Amino acid sequence: MKMVFNINSGSALALLALGAAACSNSAEPAPRPAEGVEASFDSGVELRVVVPESGRVHVKLAGASVVAVADPKGSRDWDLAFEGYEIFTNSGPSGGGSAAAFGPLDAIVFIDDVAPTTPFLTPDKPGGAFLDWYDYEGAPSHALWSRFHVYGVKDGDRLWKVQILGYYGQRDSAPVSALYRLRYAEITPAGAGPTQELEALDGTAGGPQGGPSATSECLDLAEGKRTMLAPADALASTAWHLCFRRQSVTVNGEIGGPRGIGAVDLEASEVATEQIQDVMKRTPESEATRFEAVTAASFEGKTFRGDRIVSVFGEAWLDRDKQPVAPARAAWVVTGADGKQKFLLGFASFEGATERSPGTIVMKIKAVKG
Repeated sequence: MKMVFNINSGSALALLALGAAACSNSAEPAPRPAEGVEASFDSGVELRVVVPESGRVHVKLAGASVVAVADPKGSRDWDLAFEGYEIFTNSGPSGGGSAAAFGPLDAIVFIDDVAPTTPFLTPDKPGGAFLDWYDYEGAPSHALWSRFHVYGVKDGDRLWKVQILGYYGQRDSAPVSALYRLRYAEITPAGAGPTQELEALDGTAGGPQGGPSATSECLDLAEGKRTMLAPADALASTAWHLCFRRQSVTVNGEIGGPRGIGAVDLEASEVATEQIQDVMKRTPESEATRFEAVTAASFEGKTFRGDRIVSVFGEAWLDRDKQPVAPARAAWVVTGADGKQKFLLGFASFEGATERSPGTIVMKIKAVKG
């Protein structure tokens, strides 16, 4: 087998050499709340937010109020928006502000009046089924490790299964991050077609200093065609199914592109409980059986989606093990739309939750230093 420094088969030395690049291009999964931590969220200001069955409601954290906004895309008069069970920050594709967030953190963090130290704060961004394809090791190696989940990618009546095998490769005898390796196969009711394996899919996009016009590689699964495209060109192109750009894998559907592609992570439910030490043990060889076991029946009843706007809150702010659904017992750090003032948030309860809405969200807000 050709030697490739991918995340689950590369040497430790290669991973250390790539540490700085991986850290600068990736989002570290937030620490999960410690089990058994209780917090009453007694401090801070209470805000009750009524979330309708449809539509979006906006919140200003300074002053803890629900606000009416005529132009959400251009306004900095809001910090958070609630739509169903989704939370958006006034940033990136969601709005014209500079808001960002980090979490979930241990609920006990909420008792402090100083923002906890976090590696970074994350604005909203496009993302979809491949959003959590990796786990992040953290210091000192700062490496991305594939979870080896199997994804379905659907284009009309055609369906493929896809598995990411690695993120690190070699170029000019030097280790480089964002050179993807993956395998895929078309799925039909009669069975799976031949497995295709690709190396060095170029997601480097000019490295950490690459600007928004830097190109990265996009793949057409049907033809095996690989095309280098800048993000703006990819958004207008139907010549691809998946695009690879640094740590992000984009699907050509919804806000990701015009082709109408949908994708699904067959093992998305495992993300919340997977531990980095276990993920690091997985290899392309050990996870081949996982890939081979996926058939057309594996996708029955699954929802395929293109890319959409995602925030750091995702599903992590919810406890779906409870019925009706309840907020997760956790704290969050949020920077307001001005990009300066920081707040701690805690979601205490939902009142009148339904399948489509948490009803009234009872939350606590605290302005903090730092």
